[in-house]
Amino acid sequence: MIYALRGQYENELLHLGRFISPGMVVVDGGANCGIYTVAAAKLVGTSGLILSFEPGAEAFAVLRKNVVLNGLTNVRTYRAALSDKEGTAALYHHRGGPNSFSLGATGAGGEAFEEVVTRTLFQVVREETALRLGLIKLDVEGCEELVLRGAISIIVRHHPTVLFEMNGTAAARLGLRPFGSWKLLESLGYGFFSLTERGELCELNQPPTGNDAINVVAIHRMERT
Repeated sequence: MIYALRGQYENELLHLGRFISPGMVVVDGGANCGIYTVAAAKLVGTSGLILSFEPGAEAFAVLRKNVVLNGLTNVRTYRAALSDKEGTAALYHHRGGPNSFSLGATGAGGEAFEEVVTRTLFQVVREETALRLGLIKLDVEGCEELVLRGAISIIVRHHPTVLFEMNGTAAARLGLRPFGSWKLLESLGYGFFSLTERGELCELNQPPTGNDAINVVAIHRMERT
């Protein structure tokens, strides 16, 4: 699976070990088929834990299959969308593919959707009694700010590295600010970086502009070396 999809993910996957160490708790928000979940599970080892979230029924079934096929006992899978509240929501099916679903409607009308459970990271981490939260990876089609709102207390406590996608178009569908996730993390003491193909971190002094979805690495000032 990782080999087949390396063209889409290779840069982040090749250097994921920079942010993960054995025994760590890692959150995979928007896990899709589980490519990050599988890679992270190998890195944290048997003493670590992966909390993997995917709301779409089709993608979740593939995620579960990949966890089983890889014999991973350190992964907890949740068929749920991470957000800022516990409840339910409509997951809209954009572009007819299982990897482009969102809690935000395009407004075009006639979109297919499925009702999904929403969870907060605060509640799940408390239920799992998860210690040493080290990395939060978010690719949730514009919902990143909501996920972070639902995790403020554990972010303040653990200062995890946050690898998140900035997608202004998708955020706008939810009535969110294009740079809302950046501003929230900035207020909590984080600095921002892009990751080069060689795995080097290049500091970003302002949010990226443009309509393309861009991955950003956020590191708390107390954790920088």
